[in-house]
Order: sequence, then structure tokens, then C-alpha cells
Amino acid sequence: MKPIYIFATRIRAFWVLLPMIVMLYLSVMFNNDSEMAMKLYPLIIFSSACIVFTFVYLFRAIEISYSEIRYIGRFSSKDSADIIEGRTLELELMKGGRIAIRLYGKEGYNPDIKWLESDDSDSADICVFRGKAYVGAIAAEKILSYFGVPREDIDSFIDSDKDEKSYECVTVSSYTENDNIHIRIRMDKTV
Repeated sequence: MKPIYIFATRIRAFWVLLPMIVMLYLSVMFNNDSEMAMKLYPLIIFSSACIVFTFVYLFRAIEISYSEIRYIGRFSSKDSADIIEGRTLELELMKGGRIAIRLYGKEGYNPDIKWLESDDSDSADICVFRGKAYVGAIAAEKILSYFGVPREDIDSFIDSDKDEKSYECVTVSSYTENDNIHIRIRMDKTV
């Protein structure tokens, strides 16, 4: 199955492009009126390059597939983690349209420091991926439908205080804590 992409840059960050776009527009508009030898072409090229660089610098997204979750973007953190059986993907819907995306699991954790090792075979899950997106419930709906949750159940997970259901490959549960909705997607088998 194709991966899904969740936009992870605040939209208001792109306001910095407006002065550059205005400068480019004015440069193109008054280019024919210029009496200089090269006209305004250097300014047009510079403005265009600044717009492209700023957009590439600000662009970040989270790619989620059945096998992996990772950040994409030229200047992003490049974090990634495998989504395998036993791991749990947690979505925390916060105020202001923010959503925290975390992946918890035990596999692959070998601490180099001896005192970090646990004698418990049932030790707590650690966070192996952490990301934030700024599209809110839309991203949660997209992720839940990607993992096979029917449309009518998606609304119940986002709106209810506590709910849990099992599906073909995942078990989904939701609860509310500190006015934030937490949706946990536990991977029952590796796809």
C-alpha cells in the first residue's frame, strides 16, 4: 500500500514568503521600465532563488506506511522507525489543531549503560519516534482510515472519552487526558 503523508510545518511559517513574492512581482512588473543594462534580471533571479530556498527549508512532512514512519524534508530531522508487531502508534490531538505522533516499542533497545538495563521482562515501552503535525483531526482521520478503521468508527474514536476495538491488523483505543484526545493504534501483526 502507498504511504500517507502528514504535513508537519505550521502554515503561518510561510508568511515569510510574502515579502519575497511582492519583491518578485514588482521586479517583473517594472523590468521593462528599467534603463540599466541588465534591467532587473539579477533581482528577479535572486528573489526567485530566495522563494524556492525558503519553501524547501520550511517544508516538512511525516510519512507513514505499514512498515515505517519517518520525517521527510530536506532540512528535517530525518528521524525514522519501523512499524512492526507489538509497537504502538499514539496520536495526541491537542488544542490549536496540533497533533503529536509518537511510536512506542521495546524491540531494538539495547542500552550501552548497564544501569539503564531493566530486570523486568515486562518493562515499559520507549518512544522510538516523535513528531508533530499541525492539521489536527484531519490527520488522525487519515491515519486511522489508512490502518483499516471504518469511517463510522473513526468518528467514535475522535469524539468519545474511552473506546477500544480490534481490526484485522491493529487494535485501536482512545481516551481523554488533560483535555487532549489520545488515540493508540497497536500493531497486532507486521504487514
